[in-house]
Amino acid sequence: MRSRLLGTRPALRLDLPVVAVAAVGVWLTWRGVQAIGASSVGQVVAGARHQLIGPAVAAFVFVVLVLERLRPAQPRPALARGHVHDALYLLLYAVAVVPLIVLIGAGFSSLVRSVAPWVVLPRISSVPQWMFVVVALVTMDFCNWFAHWANHRVLVLWRLHAVHHAQEEMSVLTSFRAHPFVHVSFLVSALPAAVLVRNGVVPAEVIVIYICLAALPHANLRWGSGPVGRTVSRVLVTPAFHRLHHAVDGPIDVNMGTILTVWDAVARCAVWPTADWTPVPTGLLDRPIPVEQSGVRPAHLRTFAVQLSEPFFVRAGEPSGARRRTPRHVLPT
Repeated sequence: MRSRLLGTRPALRLDLPVVAVAAVGVWLTWRGVQAIGASSVGQVVAGARHQLIGPAVAAFVFVVLVLERLRPAQPRPALARGHVHDALYLLLYAVAVVPLIVLIGAGFSSLVRSVAPWVVLPRISSVPQWMFVVVALVTMDFCNWFAHWANHRVLVLWRLHAVHHAQEEMSVLTSFRAHPFVHVSFLVSALPAAVLVRNGVVPAEVIVIYICLAALPHANLRWGSGPVGRTVSRVLVTPAFHRLHHAVDGPIDVNMGTILTVWDAVARCAVWPTADWTPVPTGLLDRPIPVEQSGVRPAHLRTFAVQLSEPFFVRAGEPSGARRRTPRHVLPT
């Protein structure tokens, strides 16, 4: 068990497709620094950090954590291993992932403008700006759904995404539990902003609300399981709806929406909460990657390091991603 946790199993080799994804992320980061300007990077990152994990988002997360203590879907200790471990991912998000998102986003937008400048929609003064904001948000939500869908269909992306699904004690903090380089696959969500940039940008306050709504579905709450909640789940992603996506013994390529459930409904991969909904166990079957719930002691820092490095290695002779192939699910016609 100790060798498994430390990641010292013999006969490992680099997973070159995952290395290639990371290389793309590094290259886009470098391009983003050039696009922003080295002297302005710090200021831009500070502004983004204030928006993506600033006081408003922190206050929202705190309130949900309190609600999780008062009315949890599954009662747990305040310092459950999963909560402590997700706090490490939150720290990583605030310190390193936010700058990475900013820089690869800037690099990607710069690349789009240079390779395909025709995708940028010209200014249309006859259309109110609020309509462009609505279009941008809806299309961004679809792009996030599509990227999430790809993470469950493309093995190299699944290797990076699997750490998010390894959580067995979900809470609102699980929203921040993600491998840094998984954000390369979500760059497609930057396309709506690049296309509509000449018609205004989405206000920062709206982005903050979107981030909060995107974090809520991971909360350890029963919201979405009651009569009213099940109706809401037909439109918005709720904790009850999204928890089915994380079920340890069920298909996990269902209920992949971020805010809206319409994309899952159209793609026929929506599973709706029923009147007898219960908080199903979450995680990955057979624990194919190290998890903090294993062992007598949590070993958070070692497990954290192994989870971040594990996607880059596979056993010799094993196809990339084969150990953690995501179950496929086809809804009946």
